[in-house]
Amino acid sequence: MNFPEFSEIPEIPKIPEMQKAINRLRLLVASIKGKEDEMDGLVRQFKRQLERAPRHAIHGGNPLETTLSIMGEIQERLDAAVTARAHLDMIKRQAENELEALNITGRVNDVKKELAQLKLGREAGQDVDLDRISELERFIEDASNRAARAITDEFDVPHL
Repeated sequence: MNFPEFSEIPEIPKIPEMQKAINRLRLLVASIKGKEDEMDGLVRQFKRQLERAPRHAIHGGNPLETTLSIMGEIQERLDAAVTARAHLDMIKRQAENELEALNITGRVNDVKKELAQLKLGREAGQDVDLDRISELERFIEDASNRAARAITDEFDVPHL
């Protein structure tokens, strides 16, 4: 069996850490959607069961205490499902905020590269749009502040 020489093996492109974090958060948000659907289904199911339970005492011949016990158990499950759904919403909000902060940070990095090129051009004596430099500097400051608010849960994202 012939194996390729080590130098012949193509290098696997490396994914920057920020992109890995973005991908991980995107997967988390997608999995949350499935869990939301599941929890919403459970809430609906428990509410239906709770609405139907009194019929067992009225029409089914169950003793009142048995029906009350069944309703108590259903209510506990409903409360747990509603609480879990609220916790899921909290996780989703935080994940979306962090995802947006990472996306903003990526845009800031791109703008910083453009700004650095413009400044190098100006230093080299090229004709450079000074208004564009100011615009990029304002963008960096504003977007950096937004990213900071995103990760400190004070986030309200207008699209950049």
